[in-house]
Amino acid sequence: MYIHRMKSAMVRKQVYLTRAQDRRLKQEAARRRRAEAEIIRAALDRELGGETPSSEIDRDPFWSMIGLGRSGRGDLSENVDHHLYGAPRRRR
Repeated sequence: MYIHRMKSAMVRKQVYLTRAQDRRLKQEAARRRRAEAEIIRAALDRELGGETPSSEIDRDPFWSMIGLGRSGRGDLSENVDHHLYGAPRRRR
């Protein structure tokens, strides 16, 4: 994974969000074309005071590719064969 190339050591945490928080987090991450985890880290840095590792990410051209292939279709990964080749849609 790309995260292993970051200079700062990362520690995995599990948090519980309300549905409203999750919805706002997803919207903000999509708007900024950033990972949800990056949005959370930046919010923690603002709240707790500290230097964010996201500045390192912002300088990396890799992240500018995120969202380039946005289609607006919510089922693209599940139904890629349908959208590309006309195969029947997969049922959930």
